[in-house]
Amino acid sequence: MINLTLSRIGVVSTLALGGMALVACGDNAAAPQPTTPPAVEAPAVPDTATTPTAATPITGEWAALQTFADKSPSQSNLFTDSPIAADLRTLLGDKHAAFLTNMQVESPLQQDGDVLFASGNKQHAGGSDQAYLLVHPQTKALEVGLWEAGKLTTYKTDGSNIRKPQDVQTMISNAQS
Repeated sequence: MINLTLSRIGVVSTLALGGMALVACGDNAAAPQPTTPPAVEAPAVPDTATTPTAATPITGEWAALQTFADKSPSQSNLFTDSPIAADLRTLLGDKHAAFLTNMQVESPLQQDGDVLFASGNKQHAGGSDQAYLLVHPQTKALEVGLWEAGKLTTYKTDGSNIRKPQDVQTMISNAQS
């Protein structure tokens, strides 16, 4: 009986050593491998305060303005020969010339959702003489922010309240500090 027990121990030991040898040699086919579930990334949440919204198709009388996007206002004649030019002159009255001067160094017209906008400043006078333009083509509304000698005056189409894109909000905030 002791011989039988020793021989069983020998067989078991031999099998165990053989299995370890197989694992050590890299034959893992018999040994189950632990599986790690793939990492799951949380979906990115857009920061609406800094991320512009997707461009919205523009329809109606001011639909042509969408072709002005990504061009400088002077290059596209946005202020002088466009669907908004007459309304802009009417809105600003005698301040139209000051607006044009304060848009000498200008950004291209950009689209943020349903709002088109541009900003600029008088050459060599950034921060004190600057301006922005907001256009809401669907409602044919305009808003102009005009800084003269550091003082901001806002001109709006009656009854309008155009959402300000983040770039314009930052411009206003920087001018206040």
